[in-house]
Amino acid sequence: MYLLLLTCFAFSCFGTLALHRLFLHPLHRYPGPVLAAITDWYEAYYDIIKKGGLVIEIDRLHKLYGPVVRIGPNRLHFNYSSAYHDIYTYGSLVKEPGHYHGIFSLFPRATIACCDPGEAKYRRGLLGLSFSRRAVLALEYTIQIKIDQLITLLEEHYNSASSTAELSVAYRALTTDIITSYCFAESANSLDTLDFSHFLLRDMQELIKSLWVVRHFPSLASYVTSAPEKLVLWIFPPFRGFLQMNIAFERQVDKLMNNPESFSNVDHETVYHHLLEPKGPERLSRSLLIDEAFALVGAGSDTTANTCNVGTFYALKNEEIRQKLTEELREAWPDKDRPMSYVALEKLPYLTAFIKESLRFSIGVVHPLPRVVGRTTPEIGGLKLPAGTIVEMSALFLHMNPETFPDPYAFNPDRWLTENSKMALDLAPFSKGPRICIGLNLAWCELYLIFGNIFRRLDLKIHATDDTIEDFTPVPADYFVPQWQKDYRVFVEKAR
Repeated sequence: MYLLLLTCFAFSCFGTLALHRLFLHPLHRYPGPVLAAITDWYEAYYDIIKKGGLVIEIDRLHKLYGPVVRIGPNRLHFNYSSAYHDIYTYGSLVKEPGHYHGIFSLFPRATIACCDPGEAKYRRGLLGLSFSRRAVLALEYTIQIKIDQLITLLEEHYNSASSTAELSVAYRALTTDIITSYCFAESANSLDTLDFSHFLLRDMQELIKSLWVVRHFPSLASYVTSAPEKLVLWIFPPFRGFLQMNIAFERQVDKLMNNPESFSNVDHETVYHHLLEPKGPERLSRSLLIDEAFALVGAGSDTTANTCNVGTFYALKNEEIRQKLTEELREAWPDKDRPMSYVALEKLPYLTAFIKESLRFSIGVVHPLPRVVGRTTPEIGGLKLPAGTIVEMSALFLHMNPETFPDPYAFNPDRWLTENSKMALDLAPFSKGPRICIGLNLAWCELYLIFGNIFRRLDLKIHATDDTIEDFTPVPADYFVPQWQKDYRVFVEKAR
């Protein structure tokens, strides 16, 4: 009897809440699926069950309902550029804690998880010196050494149709070695492993795909980090990668904290050298430094490698693009055996256009980044919204807007060869505004040096089993960063 009464009471409460959200909530007049208006589990379903399908679903909803869609009980997603800039570029909206404290609950003390504007400003200030243009220019020699290593590996071991390389993994190995060297003064040396099979590359991909689970079940994070390892792996095998990475980062941070003199043997500045220097009344905690390692290595490897992978594919697929790229590089760089500097490369117009188009296509972070409307927030995309409303827009819809980028799903570097302020404003692979990606200077440097060296010093061939090489899916799977269900392999010949 009591169980029946309790069940009736629960259904009554849920029904009342559902009716309120459907007919009385301040956002009730905005179109969207009924389930999305009733419960946040609508998002969880597409994140977890549909395996990163949220942005694919949002794309469908905008085609069905229009430019503003209600995708949660208190959440609106937009699909026009003025709204994007109101949310991220011009406004002072804060990060929505539920999302960021959930998705980064495995490393909650990292700067990327900070929602308080004051704390975020302080933490970004600690990292700022390491990612300034001056600091990145000083790192150029180290980046070039790693690129030289990749070039040599591709030439020597992947030089025929019977010995091909999966370029997405090779690029991740390269960017992982660069960011770990820059963080810790000691590279992960993932380029040294056979077929780029270093555990860190595999584990980072496993970690990325587990983010949605902890986003919607954040209490799992405390269990994973506190329970015995064998028990965690028995119940939740996907967290094996996180645990192995955590051990590796703990050892690295402990080594630097216990032996700061190790920095003196490095010929470039490192991120952790700055983080370990006292900037306030006390040093940063060990747990914070470990959490920061997850964010820095993840953000500093996957997104840049992703851009390299996408751009290289379209250059190899389209002979006209490759020819323009290689001809410009040959003219500006006659002796390919002598390195060309980042500063010189960034002056090349077609290479710059190619990088911008690669960034537009690869997106950066594809998941919409939620922000909270404040009491003094002006209009968002022409709409006056109540305080507390969660607003967001995926960069996919900014980058694929046909009004700004005609024929947006065509990879076309030529579009960037004419002055167009609207395109420049709407290119946001690093987000915009006060929470723009702190590592963008490093990413630009890597992209110029990687693409410049690859297309000047090598002749890459796609290994295709048939005559048709399909493009990347227009709307990728959403694992915070985009995940395309596409792999391609290449083999290499020395450039003429």
